[in-house]
Amino acid sequence: MNYNYAIKYLEFEGKKDFVYFAFEEETGILTNFFTGEVVNFHKTILEQIEQVLSKKKRHVECSGNECYWNIGLKETLIVDNFANEGEPSEITVETFELKRLIDEWVAARDKFKKQKTKGEI
Repeated sequence: MNYNYAIKYLEFEGKKDFVYFAFEEETGILTNFFTGEVVNFHKTILEQIEQVLSKKKRHVECSGNECYWNIGLKETLIVDNFANEGEPSEITVETFELKRLIDEWVAARDKFKKQKTKGEI
């Protein structure tokens, strides 16, 4: 599956203050996962993925602020704990692809921080 996203910014007092990935509607649960979990726990999630990919663990289950995730060797299930009734509440993502997306988010966040520090944003 293709996980297309746009890099967006939240503004505070007219200045860009926060960078996030806005995924397309059919994969919108990923937007919630990234803004609610990856932002706060990206290092932990990447460590969990690495434990599974390196076969140190068969799978890792965890729950955060908004989502629950179950990382398996091939696929990761992400459940939005607060999805509105009648809306999709879960998505399955290839684990290696999820790692790639998180790595891309970390790079985008680091670039944003660097630009903000230099006054470019």
